[in-house]
This record gives sequence, C-alpha cells and structure tokens, in this order.
Amino acid sequence: MIARTAAVVEPGGVLGAVRCVPPLTLRQVRGEAPDGEQRCELRLVGTAAGPLAGDDLALSLELRPGAKATLRAAGASVVQGGGGGRTLAIRAELGEAADLVAAPGTLVACTGSRVEVRVEVVLDRGAAVDWRELIVLGRTGEPAGQATLRWDVTRCGEPVLRQFTDLGPPLYGGKRVLACALISDPAASVRTAVESAAAVAQRVNDHTVLVSVLEDDAARAVRRLGVLCAQARS
Repeated sequence: MIARTAAVVEPGGVLGAVRCVPPLTLRQVRGEAPDGEQRCELRLVGTAAGPLAGDDLALSLELRPGAKATLRAAGASVVQGGGGGRTLAIRAELGEAADLVAAPGTLVACTGSRVEVRVEVVLDRGAAVDWRELIVLGRTGEPAGQATLRWDVTRCGEPVLRQFTDLGPPLYGGKRVLACALISDPAASVRTAVESAAAVAQRVNDHTVLVSVLEDDAARAVRRLGVLCAQARS
C-alpha cells in the first residue's frame, strides 16, 4: 500500500487543510492548552492494519508561521509479518516562530518484520519542536523484529542533526525498547546529561538536544526519557 496523509495548521489553532489516506488518519480534537493558548490538537488514528510488508506510508505536517500544534497517537502501530520491508516517513515543516509537540505513538516491530522509520523536521527561524519516538522490538514473550530510525533535522536550510540507527536484536545489554526525544528551541538552552550508558541526553547545539533511552520495558523507558529531558533543559 502507498498512502500519503497531509495537514496544514494555521495560527490560532486552526486546521487549515487535511487530506488522509488509511492507515494514517488525522483527527482534530478539543485540546486543554494552558492559559487559553490557541493550539491545534491532532490525533493520529490507525484506520487500517499497518505498516504491513511492502507498505510505503508518509505523513506530512506543515505549520504556518506562528502556528502551534500538538500531534499524538490514539494507539500503537503494530508491524506484523515478514515478506519484505516497509517504510513509515513523517515530515514536519515549521514556519517562523511555529511550535510543535509531537508523539506519533508506539511502534511495535513483531517477529519477522522489519520497518524503516524516517523523521524529517524542517525548522524556520524561531521555530520550536519537542518530538518523541518509542520503538519496541517484539511483543511480550516473542522474539524481536527489526527497525531502523533516521533523523534528518534542519534549521533555516542548515543541517542540525543527521542520524541513522539500526535497531535489531540484540540491542545494548539485551534491551528491546528505544525511547528518544528531539528538542530544539531557540528560546531555551540545553546541556548534555548522562544517566547511564543506556540513557543519555546529547547536546547537539546551544538549543538542541537528542535524548535516547534503551530499556526492556516501554513504560519505564518513557519515564526515564521524561526525567532526562527535564535535566537537559534545566
């Protein structure tokens, strides 16, 4: 299956345009932004099975200058079966002073499956992003699948981060969960923070940090990720 889903967010919390193709479907929901902040709240809903073998899925999100949005998933995506690879590509383009908080949801790579995940973030001057990824290799009690994760981040046309990670068994120390976060905010300063060899917040530049946690439990990985993100921004 080839599926392309795209949305444009305008200032004032307005969803200007949206085009959805299953299994990637976007829904706007009522948000709970503090202090009356006008923010577009989006939920990513899986409306069909996938990614399946041979799937080429892509989500594109554009925030106009000054727009603010939050993207979260309604549930996990389960990558099942062998028979070839599959691709999930997400591209976010943020205009000047735009702000995006994104957590596209847990991706579970089941036994025999392999999935390629690509995250591209294009930032204009003053744009801020807080992006979280959670990849789990295998369901409870079964052998792990395989996944790759590629980050491609630019600001004002200049490269900020290029990273490729091949996640296949065994991970470091036998772990099967990767939780990571990309935070880039010109209004904030960040620093490197190290909890252990498997939990590190790596400063990329004065305003950007990449946080990575390897664990054997998804809930614990998310908690540790949150702590490290807070430390890196303090």
